[in-house]
Amino acid sequence: MGVLYMNMKILRQLGIILALCLAAEFIVSMLPIAFPSSVTAILILAALLGLKLLQEGHIQETADFMLSNMAIVFVPVSIGMVEDIGLLKGRMKGFLIVVCVSLVLTFLGTYVTVRIVQICMERLAGKGGVSDE
Repeated sequence: MGVLYMNMKILRQLGIILALCLAAEFIVSMLPIAFPSSVTAILILAALLGLKLLQEGHIQETADFMLSNMAIVFVPVSIGMVEDIGLLKGRMKGFLIVVCVSLVLTFLGTYVTVRIVQICMERLAGKGGVSDE
């Protein structure tokens, strides 16, 4: 019974994630502008978690599995990029500039976000709202 229960739990979790993705696809198809459905799905997930309509435990095992095996998703994309490397001929300098600027902006954005969260946590801890333990 334990194996069957676990299999059904994972199927239910996959169903929840698939339903979020399908809902995001539907929402994006209704928008007048182009917007990535994957980002929409993440926003829906964040809203559901924030509103406590969905709990982390509802998707925990499947999400952990997907995160730990995320590298598999990038293999086909990487191979596709290698096959189309000829498209970058004559544009390599611009491509590298975009990559470097994006890298720096990503690091800065991450730093600022973490710093803001740290400041908020310190203020909440000072008011007795959040403890480190």
